[in-house]
Parts: sequence; structure tokens; C-alpha cells
Amino acid sequence: MSVFAEQSVDVEHYLSQRAIAAQPSEVRKILRASPRPDTISFANGAPYLGALPFDRLADDAHRILEHHGSKAFQYGPSEGIPELRRHICELMALEGITADPAAVVVTTGSQQAIDVAARVLVNPGDVIFAEGPSYAGGMAAFAGYEAEIVHVPVDADGMVVAELERLLAQVRAVGKTPKGVYTIPNFQNPGGVNLSAERRTRIGELCRAEGMLVFEDNPYGLLGFDGTTTRAIQPDFADITIYFGSFSKMIAPGPRVGWMLPPSWLHEHMVNTSETGALNPAVFNQQLISAYLDDPSWKTKLDEYRGIYCRKFEALVQTLEEVMPEGTTWNQPTGGFYLWVTVPDGIDTEKLAYEGIDRGVVFVPGTAFYTNGAGHNEMRLSFCLPTEDDIQRGARIIGELFREAA
Repeated sequence: MSVFAEQSVDVEHYLSQRAIAAQPSEVRKILRASPRPDTISFANGAPYLGALPFDRLADDAHRILEHHGSKAFQYGPSEGIPELRRHICELMALEGITADPAAVVVTTGSQQAIDVAARVLVNPGDVIFAEGPSYAGGMAAFAGYEAEIVHVPVDADGMVVAELERLLAQVRAVGKTPKGVYTIPNFQNPGGVNLSAERRTRIGELCRAEGMLVFEDNPYGLLGFDGTTTRAIQPDFADITIYFGSFSKMIAPGPRVGWMLPPSWLHEHMVNTSETGALNPAVFNQQLISAYLDDPSWKTKLDEYRGIYCRKFEALVQTLEEVMPEGTTWNQPTGGFYLWVTVPDGIDTEKLAYEGIDRGVVFVPGTAFYTNGAGHNEMRLSFCLPTEDDIQRGARIIGELFREAA
């Protein structure tokens, strides 16, 4: 008999209130609902890996195991191996961050880093301000520790600070505790916008004045199409900023290596809490990423990827211009993985997402990126993974679907 063929169980009797309240990822639900192997997916924010030097990575892996196997397969430092933390500091320096490697905490992807920060800092009922729309995984991490997410509108320059100030006043007026601002300042997921330099400063100043934290999530900062990088928030507000980084987008997600740079007064709390969930990040994976960064050719490879993503973006936009119904608009990202599309009122992207699956194309409706029910006439199209031919073919299917609904 199957272990699952048991008598009826009162599940809620055993579950925590957090587990009962937890909502499944809309992105994952949509991906699970698309079983056809020929489906063209604009849903997954997965990087294209076809240009990675797998032969060199295989050589690195062989050398690591041959010469350092007992270390690679052993427990390691909770904060991460020193050689990788040095590389991380060199990467962050490209965005103006000066950090001691000892201050870096390596994690199992940046998602774990956000989860740890939320566990350390969020009390039930605390308010986290986030862009509207915002990264579903980040909101899930904060909501998992019973934070209330308040969305702040965005425009072409990112989070609108005047709206943040207005919403903050409302939160304080009803006696709630504003804990911080969660932002993806570069090529934002899902909106694709960049937070302007002026607004980065204004958000930092506001958070400092109001006793709030800045949660700066930056997995896309080195993926500008033209290679331009922008000064992070952290250098000017290091005492209140927790910076999150990841190798998942700029190299590959499989090794599951990310990091955080917390203020010095939070470092020990972050390390201790991280240990309770994972003991330490995988040593072999860290060594492999570190070996990849030892060779300066990673910069050339990153340039190649920027060009690939730019061409994919252009293929998507050129096709959408031909096929989408009148009144459809989208942003103009200068990097990253995502195009944010707004369709005419009355067209429900959530409903059409499942019709699209039946036609062999997958996208994520805007509702997945809000916690307040917004986004029904919006959607995110990820152009990072499909080929240019598939992008054009898939966009034409989407265009046909939406023209029929208009």
C-alpha cells in the first residue's frame, strides 16, 4: 500500500499558522501546468547557459576534486570560503561597494539570504514596502514571517519616493511598524526598470530618518546590455542596508551560490541564523564558482551574454510591435531578463495565461507580482532563455491570443 493511502488526516491540526497562510508561487504553478515538451516559455527567469565554457568548468571540477577533494566534500565555514568572499568583494566594487571579505555571508542562493534576513528582522505585522510589481520570491520570504507587503508604485525611474512617503505616513497613522524597503534597483524583476541615482539617495535618507532598513536585492546589476554599472545604495547607507547578490543570473543557478552583505551590527545574527537552516553553503560549489572567477576571461564571457540578451530583447520587442493589439505598452529595459507588458483594460492576463499554455506558450500574469490583487492587465515576459526563433514564434502566438481577447 502507498504511504500516502492513509486515513483522513486533519492537516490544519498539525500545520503552523505560517504554513496555512503561505501561498504557492504563481510562477511555479504556471510552469507545472505546462507539460508539453515543445512549449515556448517566457515564464522562467532562467539564464541562457549555452555559451558557458563547460569544458573549462569540467577541468576546474576535476582539478578541485583531484587536489582538494577532501576539502570540497567536507563541511566548510558558515560564512563561506575565503577565496570566494574575496571574489565577491571584487564584484561588488564594480558598483561602488567597499567591503572586507570577512563581512560577506555566502548563502545557498540569494533566496536563502532574503529568507534569513526576514527571519532575523521581521516580526508579525511589520510592514515591508516593495515596488509594485515586485519579485514574487522576495515577497514570499517576507510574508512567510508574517510581514505585510505594501506596494509602492513605480515609473520609468523606479520606485516613486513621493508615494513611498505617503504610504509610510498611512502605515504610521494606523500604528503599524514600518520595517524597511525591499527594492531590486537594477533591471528590476519583473518591471525591468532602474532606480535612478537621485531616488536611491532619497530612499536611503528616508529609511535612515524613519528607522527603517533597505533590503537591496541585486542579482542583475552586471547584466546591463552596454556593460554600464550603477552605484549601489549600500555604499552610502551601509549602516542600514542589507545587500543581496547572486551568481545565478550572471553565471548559472545550478550551483546555488548567493551572498549577503549586512551591516556590521547584523553580521553575527545573520551568520547564526543561516547556520540553523543550512549549516554552511556547499564547499565544492563555492570552489567551482571561485575557480571560474580566477580566470579573467569571465569578463569577456559576461560581455558575450550581455550581447545575447540584448539581441533576444530586440527580437521580442520587434515581434510584439507587429502582433499585439492596439493600446498595448511595455517598458524599455536596458538590461536584465524581463519585459513588463501592459495590455488594454478588460483583457485578463491571468485567464489568458492558461489559454496560452494550451497553445504552447507560457507567460506569467501580472497578478503573480502583487499581493493586493493588482496586475490583471499586465504580464512579465522573460526573454533570457528561449532562442531568438522561439521568441518570435512564441510572441506571435501571444499576439494572436491577445488580439482575439481584445
